[in-house]
Amino acid sequence: MEIFLISFLIFFGLILFKYKSKPQNKIKRVEKTDLKTLVKKTFPKYKIIEKHGTVMICEISHRNEPEELVFIRINKNMSKNIRKSGRMLIVDYPQQPTAKEMKMDFGQHLN
Repeated sequence: MEIFLISFLIFFGLILFKYKSKPQNKIKRVEKTDLKTLVKKTFPKYKIIEKHGTVMICEISHRNEPEELVFIRINKNMSKNIRKSGRMLIVDYPQQPTAKEMKMDFGQHLN
C-alpha cells in the first residue's frame, strides 16, 4: 500500500511539474503599422507618398511625375467618406483602415 501511495505522489508531482513548466499561451499583440507601410504592402504596384498626414497612392507618368490617384486621410472627427474629384479619389477614415477595407473601397479605382 505504501508503494502505491508513494508512486501515486511521484506521478502526481511529475504531472504538476510538467503542467507548471509548460510555456503559457502568450497573448499575441497586433503590431500597429503606420498607414504608409500598410498601403505599400496592400498596393505594391503604385508609388506611395506621405505628406502632411495624408497618404497618396500615385502612378508615375511618362514625364516621371507622380499622378495622384487616391488620397487617404485619418480624421477622427468624421465618419468614413469617399468622394471623387476628377481622376482622384479622396478617402477619409475615422481610424486606420485594414488592408481588406482599402481593397474594397478603392481597389476597383486603381485597377
